[in-house]
Amino acid sequence: MKIISSFVTTLSLLLAYALLLAVATFIEKQYGSVTARELIYNNYGFYLLQLLMAVNFIAVATKLLRQKSKKIGMLIFHFAFIVILIGAWVTATFSTEGVIHLREGETTSTMLIVKPGMQPGMDQSQTFALPFQITLNDFKLLRYPGSQSPSAYESHVLISGAEGKRTETVSMNKVVQEAGYRLYQSSFDKDEQGTVLTVNHDVAGSTITYTGYFILLVGILWVLLGRSSRFAMLNRQLKALTGNRLKTPTGNRLKTGAGMLLILLAVNSAPAHSQTNTPPLVTVNEAHARQCGKLLVQCASGRIEPMDTYATKLLRKLYRDDTYNGLSGTQVILGIVANPEQWQHEPVIRIGNEEIHTLLGDATKGKYLSFGALFDDEGHYKLATPLQTLYEKPARQRTKLEKDLLKLDERVNIFYALQQGEMLNILPLKDDPNHKWYTPGEDLSAFSGRDSLFASKIFSWYMQELVEAEHTGNYAPAQEVVDMLHTYQRAQAHQSLINEGRIEAELWYNRLNLFAHASKAYLMVGVALLLLLIFSTLYPDHRRWKWFGRVFICLPVLVFAVHTAGIGLRWYISGQAPWSNAYESMIYVAWAAALGGLLFIRRSPLTLSLATILAGVILFVTNLNSMDPEITPLVPVLQSYWLMIHVAVITASYGFFGISFLIGILTIGTLAVNKSTSLMKQKLQELRIINEMCITIGLCLLTAGTFIGAIWANESWGRYWGWDPKETWALITMIVYALVLHVRLIPRFNTMLTFSILSVYALSAVLMTYFGVNYYLAGLHSYGSTEAPVAVHLLIGLYLLITLVVARVVYRNRRLPQ
Repeated sequence: MKIISSFVTTLSLLLAYALLLAVATFIEKQYGSVTARELIYNNYGFYLLQLLMAVNFIAVATKLLRQKSKKIGMLIFHFAFIVILIGAWVTATFSTEGVIHLREGETTSTMLIVKPGMQPGMDQSQTFALPFQITLNDFKLLRYPGSQSPSAYESHVLISGAEGKRTETVSMNKVVQEAGYRLYQSSFDKDEQGTVLTVNHDVAGSTITYTGYFILLVGILWVLLGRSSRFAMLNRQLKALTGNRLKTPTGNRLKTGAGMLLILLAVNSAPAHSQTNTPPLVTVNEAHARQCGKLLVQCASGRIEPMDTYATKLLRKLYRDDTYNGLSGTQVILGIVANPEQWQHEPVIRIGNEEIHTLLGDATKGKYLSFGALFDDEGHYKLATPLQTLYEKPARQRTKLEKDLLKLDERVNIFYALQQGEMLNILPLKDDPNHKWYTPGEDLSAFSGRDSLFASKIFSWYMQELVEAEHTGNYAPAQEVVDMLHTYQRAQAHQSLINEGRIEAELWYNRLNLFAHASKAYLMVGVALLLLLIFSTLYPDHRRWKWFGRVFICLPVLVFAVHTAGIGLRWYISGQAPWSNAYESMIYVAWAAALGGLLFIRRSPLTLSLATILAGVILFVTNLNSMDPEITPLVPVLQSYWLMIHVAVITASYGFFGISFLIGILTIGTLAVNKSTSLMKQKLQELRIINEMCITIGLCLLTAGTFIGAIWANESWGRYWGWDPKETWALITMIVYALVLHVRLIPRFNTMLTFSILSVYALSAVLMTYFGVNYYLAGLHSYGSTEAPVAVHLLIGLYLLITLVVARVVYRNRRLPQ
């Protein structure tokens, strides 16, 4: 009993569990999910490990209760996991799950049983009788306007049960219940004449599991708000150590942060992307381009957006930047369309890999090519032969050079389509059932009467006036045509597609570029505040430091307000929570990091400065044009209020973990370069407390967000947990940071240095969860099949460099104060 109730046993079991989960994700990557389930997740040894963890917790809890411990919140928090595990066992043992495949007009009262590890829709031999009949009246696949992107799946069914008949609509994120069974929209037939519904019967298991989730919520609130919790104790200790932080104490202050400051200054002062200095011979007037940017375009996803947004997006795809030689996206795109002969000699196409010059037979080097340079004197496409060979090669066998070649070919096709007038969907067809908008270069026979004449002539007329205006400088005639097209769009388009308020807000959003400005402001304010703290320690008696300190502590609040306004503006424009893709979630992580620093604004200006710098670095990397800031419609499975809650909570935890990472580095650096003084020990103790508080907040948010995601999964497709790599690594991250918090229970490891080292290296689990799964492992939560952006490689590389430096510092100073 003594061994099973030991904290060493607890940490050992947690570590073994985390390692086993990590191995499972790589097995799944290499051999598939079925193999991973057979070897790990559905293995009796895995169940036994979970049972040992539950027994260990009960033994530890009993031991604490005997000692009359007041850690009620901690006990409630951990007890919730026992209840959740019991609920999972009940679900796995007694629940019934299957699928129903129906064609339109078909009726059934049975379902096919789904075995663990098998996917819905697979051939099964075992059937199960249902206490009701279900008939598929109609299946509808709704799409976003003018595109093939699905917006919703709907199965209109007739259910005949003990209480009579009723019609229901089963759709993604809308569950229908009958006689204790839950029906979920799972899939559909390719011809859109049939549906696949997942059926789940788990009354007992879901009741127990939801009870566990409620207990977990109570435990989290108790841990963070309870007066007797360790978090409250840490807060009291911090308050006693800091007092009124706005008063500058005298004496020898903490002389640290120089190493981190140099690194961040190096990042901030990195040279910007160099661009060609040779401007186009003739360009569109900036004022006119701004007016033309107000025209509306329907993009491939069906979203209606201003020309300003769409043109910038196209330029980013071509050139990987928002501007070209100081020209806006609208100026460049209009130039390509109006003057194709001129622009085909401009190096506006990024090649992505300089080895492609060899394939082109080009002795020059550089990251950019002109459209004309890709064709020989006879007009033959230089990449035709290598591309033909490449398309015959399996995708998995393609090298990085070959993938870059495909991306270059895509950019070439975009440029060519622009020349042909085939990329600008600016002509709405009135009363079109699919709300499709047409380009001037495609077949316009669907238009009739005056609309046909207008649609076929207006764009060529505009191009003529635009070319004339480029030479004469008189844009009035061209502007008249733009106004006519603007009026036509508003009159012909379906009113549900156009929201003038959102369009105007998007134009302001593009013009203000709030996140880029917030990045620079965060870095400047954060570095300035850090310098101020350093100088105030060197010259503590100088009266001006107090005044400067108050000013600079207020500045991060102002920048944070701008950052928040940018998120709110993007939310209003898109009509959805702005953290549904990689770019948006990075923006949100930076916001959470800044918020974490503001929470300690009175207690620790140093933490505020570190958090501010961290937010600036994240925004800086996010805005390197390697992450696509495009606003895209949500796929059906993400159209749920659970998305907003789940992603917001779980992603916010990363900001607090990032602050912990920086505090850990600062603490290690301070221990390595400073002499031991009473004041230094006090400052380090402050950092140690703030570090633990940040990890505690982050772990509570991560835990809550993870299990909110489980509720979302159960409410949307009938399962709490599917051992998807993202889910698994979120659990691993929880375990890793739980280990960091609990390692202090072992006296040998209860040192400031050990805690700081662990807080630095624990961030690797966050990076793996956030980036590794999204871009390097297959899974339902991946952002897509695209390769990781340059920003991701930069962040991971920077992290590895910092951790190597930390390891070197610790090794060279093996006798650091503990």
